[in-house]
Amino acid sequence: MSLRVPRFRLLATLATAAVLATACTPGPEAGPDIVRGDHGGAGATAPDKLPSLPAPKRDLNYSNCAGRLAETYGVAQPDGIRLECATFDSPIDPAKPDGSTLSVGVVRASKAETPKDAAPLVLTTGTDLPSSRLALTLNSSAIGPLLDRHPLVLVDRRGIGESAEIDCLTRSQRSIIADDGAAGTRDVEARVTALATATRAGADLCNDTLSPNQLDFADADAAADLEQLRTRWQVDRIGLVGVGSGATVALAYQGAHPSRVGRLILDSPVGLNVAATPAAAARAAGVQNSLATFATRCSNTGCSLGADGLGMLNRVVGAGASGGLPGLSDTSVLAAITTALALGDTSPDGLGRLADAISAADRGDSGKLAALATAADGVRDSDGQLLARCNDLVGRPGLAEIPGLATSWGRDAPLTANSAALGLARCDGWGVADPAKAPETFAVSPLILLGQNDPINGLKITESLTPLMVTAGASPTTVSWDGLGYSVLSRSECAADVVAEYLGDVKLSGPAERACPA
Repeated sequence: MSLRVPRFRLLATLATAAVLATACTPGPEAGPDIVRGDHGGAGATAPDKLPSLPAPKRDLNYSNCAGRLAETYGVAQPDGIRLECATFDSPIDPAKPDGSTLSVGVVRASKAETPKDAAPLVLTTGTDLPSSRLALTLNSSAIGPLLDRHPLVLVDRRGIGESAEIDCLTRSQRSIIADDGAAGTRDVEARVTALATATRAGADLCNDTLSPNQLDFADADAAADLEQLRTRWQVDRIGLVGVGSGATVALAYQGAHPSRVGRLILDSPVGLNVAATPAAAARAAGVQNSLATFATRCSNTGCSLGADGLGMLNRVVGAGASGGLPGLSDTSVLAAITTALALGDTSPDGLGRLADAISAADRGDSGKLAALATAADGVRDSDGQLLARCNDLVGRPGLAEIPGLATSWGRDAPLTANSAALGLARCDGWGVADPAKAPETFAVSPLILLGQNDPINGLKITESLTPLMVTAGASPTTVSWDGLGYSVLSRSECAADVVAEYLGDVKLSGPAERACPA
């Protein structure tokens, strides 16, 4: 491997909302608290002042990069949004500020109308996918209300995307890990053995290449990179968005630097330091629900999945598991579909195109689905993502437990159980870093955006935030969104409008629980 561097109360209400959302039917009912851009509510108290968010005194050296990013990821540039890239150096070991550094990549998203002196909002997607890839998914009509007031600065986690690349696995190891040990068999026990063999050998290679820094890619280290950015900007505090697993980085930053967080937005979040087995179980259930929602909504529009869309999904995933789709496994089939739902067009036409790729595979023609799987692999399964996920793993189960977990979870999540359980073996032999310090208090109440149909992490895993919020005495505002896709902020104009209001100088007025229409 080469590390390419320059030098190198969520209260019970949230739990209730999450449980209800996983069982909801498509489309929320428009209740009295639904958000439609008209804020405020009965019984609102006098506004409370919040600390202001300052603009950088010393900014990074940005240059236009929309075309290069679009070519890198093989997608179109977003209309009406300017994308500019920059890098900054951060110590590899945060405890050694004068030691070797690595490069951290950022993408600034703005519009022509974005004020030049506006405070940026920092966003990270953690290990789910590169933040720079999410930048290309930003929809001007959805996120426009926010960009009219503030630019977004999307930070790639160290070792991922525009940040210094990690390349330490062999091609064979990378392929076996990405396919969860698939070799044309449904036998989970056999796949665990194949997967563990590859991961242990890969861990030895990566440890040798990265030593002594193989444990410096955890949540706490990613949070230290955000502190390095804040220090470089010479500002007292930042507004922070953590999307998906990026919420763990945002919470780690809150725990380490509570006085430096001016606003905290947790978008489709997962919890901090959640044990691996319950986290995987929640992800399996949540993603299963999202796929069922996709199948139902697609079938309702007359797409090629037909009346039994979930049945077709089960057949195609099963064909991947048994070797019936050349070049595809059940894991890569799921990655192809969930990534397309996460980042692609989820309009009826967009869902129809995805359905056509799936139905073609059901007929034996897997070309279009294989192309989607290749694109997914490029943003979901890099060496840097594996390293960081393993650094953050809490309480990995024994390999002998995994087949039983797959069987147990498969009763309610037949599409996703095997991949979720097998994923627990991907870190066998890898080092685990010390858990990040959890926040003890929140000076500013968080804003939490709940994606009811998140195809990357699902909604159920959000419940793991409840104990943390209760312990810290937080009283967040929650906004639930019933659309399909990853990151509520990037897709919902209603949610972006709430975020823009949240970034103001007074506390949010109106109900603590809200809903945005899909």
